[in-house]
Amino acid sequence: MKSGAELIQEVEVNDKQADFIEGIFYGLTAEGTKTATMIGGIGSGKSFAMALLMLVSKEELPRAKGQFACATKTQFQRSIFPGIKSVWSEFFGIREYNFKTGQGDFVLWKKPPDDWERPWQEPDNWENCVSFPNGWVMEVCGYKMLADLHRGRNDDFAFMDEGLIFKREWLKILEGRIRANKGKFTSPMHWLISVFSSPPYGSGGDWMFDTEDLAREEPDRYLFMQITTKDNLLFLPSNYVANLKKKLTKLEYSVEVDGKRLSKMPKSFYSNLDDRHSDVDQETFYDSNKPIVSVVDFNAHFTSCSLWQVNGKANHCVKGVFVHEPEQDMDMSQTLAHEVVDRLQSHENRTIYITGDRNGLNASASSKKNNDGTWITLFDEYAKVFEDAGWNVILSPLTYNPLKDDIYKLMKDILAETRDDGIYARFHPIEAKCVTISMQRAPITGEYKKDKSSENKKDEDQEYATHLSDTVDYYFAWLLLGGMMNTGDTGFDIEFH
Repeated sequence: MKSGAELIQEVEVNDKQADFIEGIFYGLTAEGTKTATMIGGIGSGKSFAMALLMLVSKEELPRAKGQFACATKTQFQRSIFPGIKSVWSEFFGIREYNFKTGQGDFVLWKKPPDDWERPWQEPDNWENCVSFPNGWVMEVCGYKMLADLHRGRNDDFAFMDEGLIFKREWLKILEGRIRANKGKFTSPMHWLISVFSSPPYGSGGDWMFDTEDLAREEPDRYLFMQITTKDNLLFLPSNYVANLKKKLTKLEYSVEVDGKRLSKMPKSFYSNLDDRHSDVDQETFYDSNKPIVSVVDFNAHFTSCSLWQVNGKANHCVKGVFVHEPEQDMDMSQTLAHEVVDRLQSHENRTIYITGDRNGLNASASSKKNNDGTWITLFDEYAKVFEDAGWNVILSPLTYNPLKDDIYKLMKDILAETRDDGIYARFHPIEAKCVTISMQRAPITGEYKKDKSSENKKDEDQEYATHLSDTVDYYFAWLLLGGMMNTGDTGFDIEFH
């Protein structure tokens, strides 16, 4: 059997990956549990390092049983494991076992052959396990639905990917399970919790940075590594970073490629917004058979909207959409509408409610008059794109934008989920990420109003300025004025400051 060090010698790794694995083997010498955390951006080699470390663990810990900790088993099977499996196959020639031919190196989701070794503590159910011939077994453990069920486990190791969606309270349960088979292994891989993740954009996963602080205090027990796209250039196409610069926003590029950390606003207008608001089942969150509400914020240089669906007391923000410049022969409202229509091409229910910024009741620079002499408004232009695309449109704009101190209290109660009517908000963690980041980065003034200065900064990514957060305010103002039950003009008798 190879040692972990011999296995590592078979492949070439970048400097950060090498430092991480070396740090585990030669730095984590403490007794008891140890934690190694790697946060990596797009193309940084983070996933490769995780797949390699699993094979190292397999070689170092024969007959060990551990867990892969994640939000749901579906997340592991559909989003995480295909990448691991690809690395094992491409770089090590390790393939899934075929029970008909007897060929292969690991078994998925079923009991392995009788002549394979068994772990010291054999799992009761093999349906969630990845197993190897030497008895090394990794069991997938989903924490979202039944976290407390894992309290009785005894494990030799743990792996985790996308730690940014793993809750701090789940971590407390996980850490207490790494305690099995004292004295049976001498490898630093024993009792190791290996955490991997994409960079967090919000408060979700901020516990991962605790490892960095703890590593300064106990370097023999904690290891922290941040790895960026630029750290992995040797293994990427020559134009990879240049292409990312074209496709990513400035903020995404600085976080994913340059490794910038987003600072949390010390005093946020949305003080009760936290990671629970994006803790959703992505597969059921959006319903193609329900109507859509489009809440628009009109602006000459940046026009955006959030898309919502009502699900009982829950209000689901399913997408955030924005445009920076108009398409040829269109203004910004029409350009945004075409973008939304494209995004909703496969949506089955063709009813859309359109509301939002009262400035949309103004005429655009290119507007013409209706037959009755009234001007065609930005809302009219926006709605017509949907009508031409075959949508049933209910136009229900706000006629006045509400005062920010009124909205502050409203949003505080909605996000705290303390309202008597029980309404609350949830945001898709990917499709509506721009909306939640806009909210997270909205400061508050001393008068409990939103500081909107980010909208006037040339070097600020406007999709993460306060524009999209305004659409959230408009949505709940509209909802409490009747929402879908109110198909006429709605309004407040106060102005927006």
